[in-house]
Amino acid sequence: MKDMERATAFWETVLDCSPSRKSERWTEFSLGEVRFALLLNDFGDEFAGSGCVPVFEFDVSELHTFLNRAKAHGATVVLDGLNNETMKSMVLASPDGHEFELCICHD
Repeated sequence: MKDMERATAFWETVLDCSPSRKSERWTEFSLGEVRFALLLNDFGDEFAGSGCVPVFEFDVSELHTFLNRAKAHGATVVLDGLNNETMKSMVLASPDGHEFELCICHD
């Protein structure tokens, strides 16, 4: 992540909440008892990625609201498996290219 302001603005809009902590290199959102944070990688390190993505789990009725809000603010669909009986999820990428998954993993 190279643009903390852009990343913060995207997640603030998509999560529909203001950061609970914010500095030049760290932004944190409180989502109930879960904290979601962004760390600005300005250490000169290059990451190839871990193959892991954050997953947000929703009730069916709430997923499409979040999905539509994410897409309206620049998220793009990487993989659509919502109608797949086995997967029941969708992978998106933020405007910065960071992937995240939305799922209805539990009935």
